Amino acid sequence: LEGFQEHHIADVLVKELHEVAKDDEQWGAKFKVLQESLEHHIKEEEHTMFPGARRVLTREELQELGARMRELKAQEARRPARR
Repeated sequence: LEGFQEHHIADVLVKELHEVAKDDEQWGAKFKVLQESLEHHIKEEEHTMFPGARRVLTREELQELGARMRELKAQEARRPARR
């Protein structure tokens, strides 16, 4: 659940960054919070989630999951930008 919230916060901050002028001091503060949140999230994935997945999923399941994630990412990239 924490990971879902981290993704949500990242989405919110990215949207807000598009709405604030880059020379506004709020932009830098929002960007810093986004950067720190992403670094924390990535570290958790790499050190906890991914090793755990490798322990419980077969190689075939991991490959299938990776293919599904790539497809979802491609679908997201094709969607019009939300503003």
